[in-house]
Amino acid sequence: MQDIFITKANGERELFSREKIKNTAMRAGASEELATKVAREVGDRIYENISTKSILRLIRESLDVHEPVVAHRYGLKEAILKLGPTGFDFEKYLVHMFSAYGYKAELPPILEGVCVTHEVDLLVEKEGRRGMVEAKLHHDPVYVGVKDTMAIWSRFLDLVDAGHIGKTPHIDEVWIVTNGKFSTDSLKFGHCKNMILLGWNHPKERPLSKWIEDERLYPITIMTDLSADEQRKMIGANIFLVGQLVTYKPKDLEQLLGIQQSRIVNLMKIAEGLLK
Repeated sequence: MQDIFITKANGERELFSREKIKNTAMRAGASEELATKVAREVGDRIYENISTKSILRLIRESLDVHEPVVAHRYGLKEAILKLGPTGFDFEKYLVHMFSAYGYKAELPPILEGVCVTHEVDLLVEKEGRRGMVEAKLHHDPVYVGVKDTMAIWSRFLDLVDAGHIGKTPHIDEVWIVTNGKFSTDSLKFGHCKNMILLGWNHPKERPLSKWIEDERLYPITIMTDLSADEQRKMIGANIFLVGQLVTYKPKDLEQLLGIQQSRIVNLMKIAEGLLK
């Protein structure tokens, strides 16, 4: 195969690699045999300067033909993006995610700082330590920049000072959780201040994507079989995780969501496949 260059989201060009496609498919749960087949099929369909977004679509199409459940898992990043556009559903999803890891998590009221009031996305608590969490849902390949990180740190300090005089609950640590990336300076500043930075691929040993995959904390938006109306009904009923679906009896979900029981049974079968 002759060298073909692809175009990344930031406009940079890089050499296409079938090995990268294979690794991507395997991270979604494909066997090595299937991943090799997907890499070959995608490699046969690409062209000079194809966008990475188009390549991702080709991978999804190939997986969907051979292993639909893996195709669903492959769509995880896109599924997180669907928890928008305001980001509030992303915050509520994070409450479920932190809760699954043993945190007490809540969407707090406006908190009083020493200088000003603050809207904090989440408060989480575990083993006696309480943290404020800033959730950043990005719909474009945008980085969390150092200005945002510094501003969040400043808000954290104001709330810490308020905690010392009893104006607000004591807060021990500050998190930034994003489906995107952090700029180099953002990482430098955050690590210097011991902030907890959780991005899609950061930190390398345990990024947000791994938090989700390790406990199969898939948002319901990963189920491409759901209609927009079904998705809206589930979120309205505080059902954010695929795993929540399988805890109900079909009859109870029918009453709760107003969706026919036969349809509920089909969706539950899909959910069970995703959680295996």
